[in-house]
Amino acid sequence: MPVSEFRQLNLEVHRCFITENVMNFLTLPSLKNSFAIFGSGYAVQTLKTIIWLSSHPIFYWGDLDVDGFKILSQVRSYFPQTTSIMMDMETFRAFDEFAVSVDGRIPETLPYLTPEESTLYIYLASHQKRLEQERISQNYVNRFLQNLLG
Repeated sequence: MPVSEFRQLNLEVHRCFITENVMNFLTLPSLKNSFAIFGSGYAVQTLKTIIWLSSHPIFYWGDLDVDGFKILSQVRSYFPQTTSIMMDMETFRAFDEFAVSVDGRIPETLPYLTPEESTLYIYLASHQKRLEQERISQNYVNRFLQNLLG
């Protein structure tokens, strides 16, 4: 849907899930009173003009890597109510066998991360690790979302 049309929707009383990658968007289970957006990495910046999103709970699920946390911080700069999901040390440790090495990057300060998110962001940058969303099992995702939503 074009952003211009999406801007006009103003969905009421719904949770918003934003995924960084298309595979996770396509495999999200059906969630009552929820809708999902494929953020397409840094292209998520196009959502900043969707004013009505400010009144919805937003859950962001990105890769467990430097860019995933940069994008999370970016989303939260537009929508401070954004909560990250499956972007924590517990999830990383559960699937660290699928983490790959990446080129080292000096972490920059990301002002919109929680202390826990910042700790993992710095850990991933300093250990040159990356865990893509697609490597997290569907069973884990389903359980996580079920626990999140009750």
